[in-house]
Amino acid sequence: MDTEFDNIIWGPSLEGIQKAIELKQSGREVLLAGKFGFPGGQATEALASLFPLDYFSEPGFKADFLKNIEKLQYGVLFRNQQWVLMHPEAVKRVCWQMLNENNVQLLFHVLPLKVEMGAHPRLEVFGREGKFSLTASEITDLSDDRYLDNLLNKDVTKTIVINSFFADPLPADFPGFQVIRRFETPIGQYISVSVKNVASQNVERTFNRELDRLSKESWKKHQARILMVPVYPEVKEIDGRP
Repeated sequence: MDTEFDNIIWGPSLEGIQKAIELKQSGREVLLAGKFGFPGGQATEALASLFPLDYFSEPGFKADFLKNIEKLQYGVLFRNQQWVLMHPEAVKRVCWQMLNENNVQLLFHVLPLKVEMGAHPRLEVFGREGKFSLTASEITDLSDDRYLDNLLNKDVTKTIVINSFFADPLPADFPGFQVIRRFETPIGQYISVSVKNVASQNVERTFNRELDRLSKESWKKHQARILMVPVYPEVKEIDGRP
């Protein structure tokens, strides 16, 4: 199946959704595509739903997004003068709402295989229909981890973060894990642990191994049960890029 659009946005992150809506409202034929079956980017797939509060200070999409989150019970789980932690399921729900309201065309459950960003941009993906190509006047990678960039440049190392909600609190000292964030919320304790110097080709393998270890160790040593589990890690930083 070969399909052509004015714009293809890879990554249904908040930035990707905002851009797709803006292009749709300007009359462009736009497709928003993603690896998983739901929107939100790392805020939902990686439970990375902690944002700087000033991220939502700009009038328009982002301010409206936060207002919609605040309308939901447990939409906001923690807030201070700098940060706001949102419930990942609330993020998912509001993303769906805003996409549906703007009739953005979606293509989820596809895995990018190859991207060409030259004079004739083309994205080759694999999905339920098999392997097929998508072409557009412009292809933009707005995924939180810049997934398409990684296809073009695989020799990078990353710091990944595993975010989880625990039904039972972990102690302040949790040997064997680099805990970088910890918040008490109405639905449980929000914990983030980091793993540094992960080669791009080993991100999923490392994530699966460390998430499994986190789950087993927290229960074995402290009887702390994970309440909400991510499907993918948060990419905190990519070495060699700003």
